[in-house]
Amino acid sequence: MSQRDPFEHFAKVLLPVDLQISFLTRLRTLGRVHDVDPRELAELNGHGTRWMIFLSTGAAKLVAHVGTDRDQIVCFAFGGDLLALSPASQAQFTFHALTECRLIAFQAQEFIQAAAESGEAACSLFERSLLALDRAREKSVLLGRKTAGERVASFLLSMADRIGEPRGRIISLNLPMSRREIADSLGLTIETVSRQLTDLRNCGIIRTQGRSEICILDSVQLRERAALVACIG
Repeated sequence: MSQRDPFEHFAKVLLPVDLQISFLTRLRTLGRVHDVDPRELAELNGHGTRWMIFLSTGAAKLVAHVGTDRDQIVCFAFGGDLLALSPASQAQFTFHALTECRLIAFQAQEFIQAAAESGEAACSLFERSLLALDRAREKSVLLGRKTAGERVASFLLSMADRIGEPRGRIISLNLPMSRREIADSLGLTIETVSRQLTDLRNCGIIRTQGRSEICILDSVQLRERAALVACIG
């Protein structure tokens, strides 16, 4: 696990420069650093507490639990992401590490009150919140209207945008989640996800190696498969 100061990372990614030292000091005192091992649950004290979580390093998933035996992966998170973990009447949400994770957890009410005292900080955090809202809306459309093939293609494009490593015209992905987790997040079966990946591979759009490495060979065709052809410009 990197010993990088997660609060310095938080300030660099989310806050404007030249904020008052007193404001930064207050935010630092509100945050609690957690190191979470792979496949472990982030243990956050305070039942019914709403949290703001900044993931400094690693990859994780936010899971909604409905009843006693039904789970849904709401989203995947990566280093630099800010997300809310809220209590709800119809589902319980938990934060699980996919790899080694270092995060800062803020009690949301304290975090919002502190941010409100700095207009610049509030604007910056609001912009990041809008990004999270946009992703949630895209996920809603994906689950509600897209076919299985479109969902898988959209997922790969999303991962390419967030964790992809360009290598010339090819984008390399090292996915930290399992095929089953991908399927769960897309509302599909693992067999369907495997069939769609095989089809993309057979068409020369992607190349796979093992269970986690995927290379996107043709981003234009992948966008077409994701029903995003109108966005190509």
